[in-house]
Amino acid sequence: MRPARLFPHASVRAAAVFALSAGLTLPALATAPAAFAVGTGTATTAARTAGAAAAAPVPVTRTDTFDDGRLDIGLPYNALWVKVNVFAPGQQPGAAPLLSTDELSWHDYTSSRPGGWATDQPLRLPEGSAFGDYPVTVDYRMPGGTIQHWEGGGKLSYRLHTGVSGLAFDRESTDYEHRDAVLTGTATTLDPSTGLRTPAHEGTKVKVGFRMYGTDWTDLAKTATVTGNGGGFSLPLTPGADVRGGGATVEATADTDPDDAAEVPDLPISKTKYRISADLSKKRVHKGDSVTVTGRAERLTPGGWKPFTGATVISTPREPDTSRHEVGTVMGSSTVGEDGTFTYPAKAAYTTGVHTYLKPSVYYADLPYDRGDIAVPKAFKYTNVKIELSPYGKVRATGRLAADWCWDERVTLQYSADGKTWVNLRHGVAEGGTAGYCPFTIENDGFVNAYYRIAHAENDNFLAQNSAPVRLTRTLTRFSSFSVSPTRPHKDARFTASGTLQQHTGGKWQGYKGAKVTLLFKPKGENQWYWVAKGTTGSSGKYSLKGTAYGDGHWAMALQPDSKHFYSESKMKYVDVR
Repeated sequence: MRPARLFPHASVRAAAVFALSAGLTLPALATAPAAFAVGTGTATTAARTAGAAAAAPVPVTRTDTFDDGRLDIGLPYNALWVKVNVFAPGQQPGAAPLLSTDELSWHDYTSSRPGGWATDQPLRLPEGSAFGDYPVTVDYRMPGGTIQHWEGGGKLSYRLHTGVSGLAFDRESTDYEHRDAVLTGTATTLDPSTGLRTPAHEGTKVKVGFRMYGTDWTDLAKTATVTGNGGGFSLPLTPGADVRGGGATVEATADTDPDDAAEVPDLPISKTKYRISADLSKKRVHKGDSVTVTGRAERLTPGGWKPFTGATVISTPREPDTSRHEVGTVMGSSTVGEDGTFTYPAKAAYTTGVHTYLKPSVYYADLPYDRGDIAVPKAFKYTNVKIELSPYGKVRATGRLAADWCWDERVTLQYSADGKTWVNLRHGVAEGGTAGYCPFTIENDGFVNAYYRIAHAENDNFLAQNSAPVRLTRTLTRFSSFSVSPTRPHKDARFTASGTLQQHTGGKWQGYKGAKVTLLFKPKGENQWYWVAKGTTGSSGKYSLKGTAYGDGHWAMALQPDSKHFYSESKMKYVDVR
């Protein structure tokens, strides 16, 4: 009799494996050791008969068939005794099993399977047993409990077990020039009726799943076929990424249970290092025009830096994407020549940096680039432009430079005598706005008769643009005479201011009829002028206005200009009252 013991991580074994088959003389089926035996009937019944308080039964969680034909039972590691029974499919209740054994050992969990109790040897059914699934029951005892009997639909997969081994690539890594590889391996089949593993038959399909990383994780599934009698197969592959494992297994058939997948070995990429330089033929182009990109690209070899002949070089508005290798807009592209140089046109649709580098590839160690900047000036509009010539000879231009974005743009007020040849008068600034426009105001001395416009010279921000020209003119005027009578009036006495106002028309000075004039007075010792009387000139431009001699001071005449004439004023006269 064997004493009851707890084996947390050790082998626990009992009697032997017995095959039961008609016509065979076999020993009697071994029962549980006497220390565990409780007689016949279910565990629950036996425990009640014995008057013992049984612990709650622990269920069997699974039955699995290993690739080598062993049966695995899902029970805790502290089980005191485990026995499996294999029956023929459709066998009547109470019939003797085809096979029973309690030679099982505990195995710890691994990354691919949980811990459990596995038979020490592959299970071999009686000769002539067909391949298929065979029902399994389990008898077991846990510490503090009684023997339990489990009939939970367990099964033994009694089939050919075909698996893959010896996976290897024909090279240690791929690289820029060597992108192809071949995976080889061997497929073998275990026959549970003989216990022998032999090469899989020709034509066996091997499914291989590759786990790869280039710019992201991807999975690739391929199928190989066993050729010849040795079970060997080969699978050509152009991964275009690091191979970081995977699995290979055979296709399942009616009489074949595929083994667990064999691990695919890693196949890394040996990265190529390169360097590049580039220049732009221009710093500014119009939209749709091209700039020429020239440069040189070299790769690092065991013999040093060499021309990177045949590599594809591109220019883009943004820096290279080192993580996902997304390119976006390509402004221009070419291949590197035998001497390592490249030249090609590139087009820019807007002001941007021009980043020149080799087209991204997983075969490059990194993505160095050279940058140049290209300006593509935009069109804009003038809005609310108003150019006026004041009566005092000042020309004033106001308006807005309207664009999506602007900031302190230089604009110029220009004039022309004939509307063809333009001369700069004064520069101004269209100052930064917040609503899609930049306002400006420019003032300067004007001309009697001239054309005016606002001009913007092309720069990196905006194209050259001129406002619509306007012709502005006014007529010159002058007081040809001005007198006061009497010349020395008494204080508070009335006096007369008279004279002639002229305008320059038809190439000569002529009397200005109907003009509004004002008599002005500035008291002695003051700087302020006061108007005294207003009147209108006669047909020959003559005027006569009455005033009061308020005291000593200066007197003068001034024109009240309209929209067509320049302002003018007479010479001052000092009057000393009596």
